[in-house]
Amino acid sequence: MNNLNRTLCLLLLLCNTTRVLAQSSVNRNRVMEYLQDQQYDEAIAYLRPAVDSNDARQVALLAYTYYQAGKVPEAVNYYEKVLQLDSNHLTAHQCLAVINLQQERPLTALSHYKKVVQLRPQSAVAWKQLGFAAFSSFQQDSGFAWLSKAYTLNPSDARVVSRLAEEWIERKRFGAADTLINTFLAKDSSSAIVLMTGARTAYLLKDYQRTLILGEKLKQLNISSSNTFIYVSAAAFYLKKYEDCIAVNEYLTARNASSENIIYYAAMAYTQLKQYEESNKLLQTCINMAKSPGLDNYYTGMSVNYEALGQYKPAIANLDTAYYMFHQPLKQYSIGRIYDAHLKNDAMATRYYRRYIQLYKGETPEEKEIYNYLKTRIQK
Repeated sequence: MNNLNRTLCLLLLLCNTTRVLAQSSVNRNRVMEYLQDQQYDEAIAYLRPAVDSNDARQVALLAYTYYQAGKVPEAVNYYEKVLQLDSNHLTAHQCLAVINLQQERPLTALSHYKKVVQLRPQSAVAWKQLGFAAFSSFQQDSGFAWLSKAYTLNPSDARVVSRLAEEWIERKRFGAADTLINTFLAKDSSSAIVLMTGARTAYLLKDYQRTLILGEKLKQLNISSSNTFIYVSAAAFYLKKYEDCIAVNEYLTARNASSENIIYYAAMAYTQLKQYEESNKLLQTCINMAKSPGLDNYYTGMSVNYEALGQYKPAIANLDTAYYMFHQPLKQYSIGRIYDAHLKNDAMATRYYRRYIQLYKGETPEEKEIYNYLKTRIQK
């Protein structure tokens, strides 16, 4: 469970624990000590033979203990028994919802959260959980409506405010998102999650100066989200505050959190300041970042597909791109092989074979075998 849901389940359970244990033969102090010391296996061994299987609250306590011991199937089994005894048992619905979310079953979780809302219709937390479960189930409209209900009940929840603002952004209602953000920040300007969404909203509204202000507040909080600071970096560049643009990259680089786009903006800022060597250093970094090792496999894979389809020119083009990005000699041989085997162009095949021989580094037995074969062939 995440911390919020873990706390909710524990509070819901413990508020009834004293009364539950007082009505049974179980030593309540002993059970509480087990739970507080996180001795869950010992608690299970003690509780299992003692709980009244017809008492939903006692069975719920055992289910919770199983969950904390990491025995999820057993926990689910006992929570389902709780609901057979009491279909309105709040803790069982709450905890089963959490477990189903963890197991990537948001629709099942949604049904439990709906029941929680029925039992606690004035609970902002219940509506919040229902809303986020709906988003996990790709039910955007329902999620938005339920999260709006949570906001009505508690407009001070930063996570709800941020997610609702993001929904307004997705709907191209930037003004509505901005109003939501500003209303919250007027009362609490220290929430990182709201400040991050606010920076994005301000940028989309082309309020670049405010984007920079929010960026400075995020720096003060030591936030290093490159997804957020890309807006701050771009805003600084468009305002021609090139030193600020560079400073964003330096701030994130110091935290190993800069990104290709942010480095690019900093490079262009150096260009505007006529510091061309500094710009080129950053641009080279961008080039190196863009050269993902996986790209070689992607281009080679497309070449194999095009060759199988009989589309030899795009097959060669993909191999050529892969070579110029990663300089692997074997690509030259592969291009020559296509000219040789499929296009019957001996001159072009020989040209690429010669390149392979010149570039050969003897890295693998396969390459050595190809090298020896080609050298013998060309010498003839």
